Amino acid sequence: MLDRLRALTQSRSTLQQPLEEEEPNSKEEQREEWDRPIEFILSLVGCSVGLGNVWRYPYIAFKNGGGAFLIPYFCVYFLIGTPLYFLELSLGQFTSRGTTAAFKMSRMFKGVGWAMAINAFLVTVYYNIIIAWCLFYFFASFRRKLPWSDCDNWWNTESCSNPDVSKNSTINYLCLSTNPINNCSLPTSPPEEYFDNYVLRRSNSLEAMGSPHWSLALCLLLAWILVAACIIQGIKSSGKVVYFTSLFPYVVIFALVIRGLTLPGAANGISFYLKPNWTKVREFDVWIAAASQVTFSLSVGFGSILGYASFNKFKSNYLRDCIIVTACDCFTSVFAGFAVFPILGFMSYKTGLPVDQVAKAGPGLAFIAYPQALSIMPGGPFWAVIFFFMLLTLGLDSQFALSDVTISGILDTFTNLRRYKTFVILGYCAVCFLLALPMCAPGGIYLFTLMNEYSSNLSVIVCAFFEFIIIAYIYGFNKFMEDIRMMLDKRPLEPYWFLTWCISGPIITLIVFFSSIIQFRAPTEGKYVFSTYANVLGWLMVSSSIIFIPGVMIYEFIKAWKATYRYENQMSIEMPHYLRMLTYASQPAKDWGPARKETRYGRYEVMNQTIENDTKPNNESIIINNENVNEAFDPELEMTSRF
Repeated sequence: MLDRLRALTQSRSTLQQPLEEEEPNSKEEQREEWDRPIEFILSLVGCSVGLGNVWRYPYIAFKNGGGAFLIPYFCVYFLIGTPLYFLELSLGQFTSRGTTAAFKMSRMFKGVGWAMAINAFLVTVYYNIIIAWCLFYFFASFRRKLPWSDCDNWWNTESCSNPDVSKNSTINYLCLSTNPINNCSLPTSPPEEYFDNYVLRRSNSLEAMGSPHWSLALCLLLAWILVAACIIQGIKSSGKVVYFTSLFPYVVIFALVIRGLTLPGAANGISFYLKPNWTKVREFDVWIAAASQVTFSLSVGFGSILGYASFNKFKSNYLRDCIIVTACDCFTSVFAGFAVFPILGFMSYKTGLPVDQVAKAGPGLAFIAYPQALSIMPGGPFWAVIFFFMLLTLGLDSQFALSDVTISGILDTFTNLRRYKTFVILGYCAVCFLLALPMCAPGGIYLFTLMNEYSSNLSVIVCAFFEFIIIAYIYGFNKFMEDIRMMLDKRPLEPYWFLTWCISGPIITLIVFFSSIIQFRAPTEGKYVFSTYANVLGWLMVSSSIIFIPGVMIYEFIKAWKATYRYENQMSIEMPHYLRMLTYASQPAKDWGPARKETRYGRYEVMNQTIENDTKPNNESIIINNENVNEAFDPELEMTSRF
């Protein structure tokens, strides 16, 4: 039906008055390109392989069936992860534009790119506080005795108990873990008190925010200085840094695996990690957890993959890069478990606690559980230094990509600022530092948790859903495959992309979204339950990115209504006004297509003439020889042939 509607819009036989449309840039603007293909691959690896692979996947796999979790994990990789990764690579390389400008393939869906950019910005703000914590622990590890190894420090409380000190403390841990009605008070470990009482200076609630602590604030400042220094020259500088930041973590993970396997109790830890619980595979929540982990791990839905691909050469073989990076990301997640659980098994052996009680996820693993194991391990300070340096490099890689999304969005939208790119980057880093500064205060951990829980998961799923819908049904699967042919000289794996982009991708992301809404539970931080106003603030953060999708859509509808009303003679009189408006709003923008002049060939060849005509006075025509290069669907094609 949509094809017939669009056929009516091309029923004119002579050159007619054009519809209103924003004018593209009168001259082509040069965009940076990767110096070497390996820099692009390493940047993708650094972007996708991050902290989530080390501190999130092993725990999620352990809690959701152990070795059996690999079944839903690999299935979701096949049905969502790899297809969405390839989609974003294709879109970025084809348009050579950042996320805010790449979704001009449909006027009314331009807001999807802005939703990605805002979401990336929110994650960037709180993500660097993790890097600040890594820097704090990294500097603290340069001593003979780790500061969190015992309870003889001013920040320790009377409830602090070192499980490795004596048999009595071990019995105390076991007693409390099996008999919670005991009158004795719950002990805390030295690493837990070090993190809460010294690093964070944790208060009791979000309301008791306090003022930023100078030592953590300096680490945050250093973190943003490192980010600014590495991205100040764009990919020319970050492309060189990734040679180290992308490869060094693998050296450390491999070293930690070897060291962990030599410790007593390591076999018990690996058994907990890999022992399959096949009944979990039948549980719906396990599949939802797999889908969330895959999208989080691959960094899809943030725009960072699309942004990196926009710096690629038009004819680069990004299909090969996609297969390499997604396989590398999947392997790293599984392999990282062998660096985590042998250490947890060793800690279980030393404390007498079961592995499931010492295992934690997220910051609890990186800054409490793992440091505790390092403190009772031979050569602990050395392993602590390389462990936190590994976390630092993983965090910086992800931060480079997230920062690039927002900065590219600013420069692609306000092109006059390109000449001041250095100042834009410095200003961006300064603003993000100031916004993150409250998280260095005693109540900052609660703000961090709030942003971490609210600002990414739902927004990513929504953006992923609209990416599938736009490519498959709005722009057209067949047209997008033809765009891919222009870059790769073939339409590779077409049945697979059809299955995933048009069927499995939209369905699964929609199911995950509604499941996340239905099963949503207000976040907590320890025993603290966030108040109503805090949860309202969290939902406002979610809305601040998603709102761009309906907001831009309404704006484009208004523009389309005015345009099709004023120039009604362009549209068939048989078509109602609202259908003319909808047809026009769903079509690509005037400047949709390859950004570089030399890559505009085939059906995009007419774009060069169109842009040249736009530079002439009183000439705004977008119709040449009764042909619009950017009709959203080819009226000559039936629905079946489009797919």
